Parts: sequence; structure tokens; C-alpha cells
Amino acid sequence: MSSFYVVIENGEPYENVYTSFNSAVVAVKEKHAEEVAEQIRVSNDYPICSEIDVPEDTLTGKTYLYVEKGIHIYIYKLPIAG
Repeated sequence: MSSFYVVIENGEPYENVYTSFNSAVVAVKEKHAEEVAEQIRVSNDYPICSEIDVPEDTLTGKTYLYVEKGIHIYIYKLPIAG
């Protein structure tokens, strides 16, 4: 069965759907590149808080990514019916 991936950020879906989990993660990284770069820049003093490079949750089809406080992202794997 074919599937696609939907990215939901703070309750709002991204404009596009994605054909793979990796392409969905790349879209998140591109959108939040500045926040992630800032966390990397200051990581010498503090641990990095973002958790973007997490494996796909293949059991539930719902993977949680955390960029920073106030930015919560889920990637849902949904089957294509028909």
C-alpha cells in the first residue's frame, strides 16, 4: 500500500505532502534552519535542544520532532486509499 507524509506544525499542516519520511524531515530542516543553526552555535555552552534527527516511528506512523520551545512538529504517515 502506498503512503504519503504530512507535516503538522503547532496544529497547522505544511502546504505540501511528501513521498518519504526523509523528504518531510528535510522540509522541516529547511523551514527552521535559522533556529537549528543558532542552537548549534551556542551548543558549546548548552546542550542542543532540538530533536529533528529522530527515526521514523514505524509502529504508530506518527513521529514527533522538537525544534525549540513553542515549535512542535508531528510527521504523520498516511495510507493512500483507492
